[in-house]
Amino acid sequence: MRFGVAVFVITVIGAGAAGARETSPERKALQRYCTGDLVTFCDGMAPDSPEVQACFEKNMSKLSPGCQKAIKRYNRTRNRG
Repeated sequence: MRFGVAVFVITVIGAGAAGARETSPERKALQRYCTGDLVTFCDGMAPDSPEVQACFEKNMSKLSPGCQKAIKRYNRTRNRG
């Protein structure tokens, strides 16, 4: 399941200019529900790296239910614009 992991990762940890500008409720939900999953499954990887993208794609089914829901909501909102 591809879901714009690079944007997702930047959003979750608040790194980069794009993440700093976006303060939507969906972004806040990603921070709240997915930061732990980022640390659990992809710890030590550079946040905006291809390795993190691969890590999230590989572990999508293992992510917490709250994180999976936040990702789906975030993607629906991003795809509308």
